[in-house]
Amino acid sequence: MIQKIKFLPSILALLLCLTATAFGQETTGRIEGTITDPSGAAVPGVTVTVRSRGTTEGARQDATIGFNRTVTADESGFYRVQEVPPGFYAVTTTAISGFSASTNPSVEVVLGKTTPVNFQLQTGALTETVTVTSDAVAIDPTDNKIQTNITAQVAELLPKGTNFTSLLTVAPGVRNEPLSGGFQIDGASGSENTFIIDGQEVTNFRTGTLNQNNNIPFQFVQEVQVKSSSGF
Repeated sequence: MIQKIKFLPSILALLLCLTATAFGQETTGRIEGTITDPSGAAVPGVTVTVRSRGTTEGARQDATIGFNRTVTADESGFYRVQEVPPGFYAVTTTAISGFSASTNPSVEVVLGKTTPVNFQLQTGALTETVTVTSDAVAIDPTDNKIQTNITAQVAELLPKGTNFTSLLTVAPGVRNEPLSGGFQIDGASGSENTFIIDGQEVTNFRTGTLNQNNNIPFQFVQEVQVKSSSGF
């Protein structure tokens, strides 16, 4: 198992708290959106491709390498791509009769969230491509969970220690609980936490804390997620 981890470009890690009977073991996010024409009417049957960009700007190589998935918008112009590893992607629509192709070259997907990517197609030749850029932060309208996602890009900009737990206090309501060797979230005891790495629970069954050997270094971490609600 140790030899396998050494060759992985990244590992997803997350911490959950106050999930009495059930918790989500998320390792991916989603992209969805609606395709319309200049008047706002839905355009059905458009092919949408989500392709990995290779590396995250300013960060190490990520887990999106080689990701390439294509879906077709339904009769309402709606499309969805599920189980997308966290990272940055280019989302492209193919040209369709009367409309040129469109591409959004920098779409970020984070753990456990839906990233909305809508397209308003422009009239033009089939050989033309319209590039869509936006600095706005995408908000997941379907999300009802209280969670904080610490992406690799964010982690690169923050002061931190060697291992990923040194950044957990970035999330609101999280503080160290040194007497028991854990973390307190929203006032709950550290023994109520659940730690999951790549969908596998690694919580110490006796203390409810994270064993030191599972406190992995940052070079193996793609994203850290902190949850403090049971809306899974």
